[in-house]
Amino acid sequence: MRIVAVLNHKGGVGKTTFTGCTAQALALSGFRICVIDNDSQHNLSSMLGVGVQKPSIRDVYCSDEASAPKTLLQAIRKTEVAGLHLITAEKQLCDSDIRDTALLGQTMELCGLERYYDIILIDNAPGLDRVQGSAIRAAHEIFVPTELRQFAIDGLVEMEETINERYPDGAKISRVIPNFFKNTKRQRAFIAALHTMFPGKVTKTAIAVDPVFDEVVTDHKILFLHRLYSNGAAYYLKIIHELFNLDEETVWEQVMEKRTERMRQEARRRFYAQRERNRSHGQ
Repeated sequence: MRIVAVLNHKGGVGKTTFTGCTAQALALSGFRICVIDNDSQHNLSSMLGVGVQKPSIRDVYCSDEASAPKTLLQAIRKTEVAGLHLITAEKQLCDSDIRDTALLGQTMELCGLERYYDIILIDNAPGLDRVQGSAIRAAHEIFVPTELRQFAIDGLVEMEETINERYPDGAKISRVIPNFFKNTKRQRAFIAALHTMFPGKVTKTAIAVDPVFDEVVTDHKILFLHRLYSNGAAYYLKIIHELFNLDEETVWEQVMEKRTERMRQEARRRFYAQRERNRSHGQ
């Protein structure tokens, strides 16, 4: 089982959209995925159509070592994507809930989640405090989506140094993902700078700006089912190919198969719903 923390101490870099779209794509490709919403704004929980549910990740943090595994298992919720499960967050989540930043990792191990999942993705709020520290210590590696702006780029090296100092036994940055790419000369220069700062860790694919991302987040739609032919979906197919060493063509075929199956199910539901309406009106 692979545990990945999606992290950036800066806000507004697209962490939640990245986590949600990546999780959906992996699940549609046949992987068993669990995502943990580790952000008090709980946007990922909303994006995946689950909302705030109790118990939440906060309840896990507030449990003692003996009861935490049971609480974590009870917190797992199904989403509308087969094979994709979610542990939600709630607005009360804060640093004072974390008595021990090692608790989450220890609890996940005690639960034996490797029997149920291939990949766990942990979405995080901006910052590098105790809530994020729990994710860092539980994860095997860190993915860092980033804007292509000077302040965002400058802060990444400092962020890596802080992670190493505060959580020496925690996960390290394994991949940096350029986000909101507009293919300008300045942004290409920023990508070149990223390659210098993080050699071998920057993805070849930069996720381009696309209004489809706001649409799927706002409308709680699934990028790879409702907007499969968008540029945004194409970029994410390339990204998961890089990050998880998947064959792009195979992933496309699997997603297409799941999309076709989903469309058939929706058509059947609409047919039977219309038939019931007709019956109720005596037609």
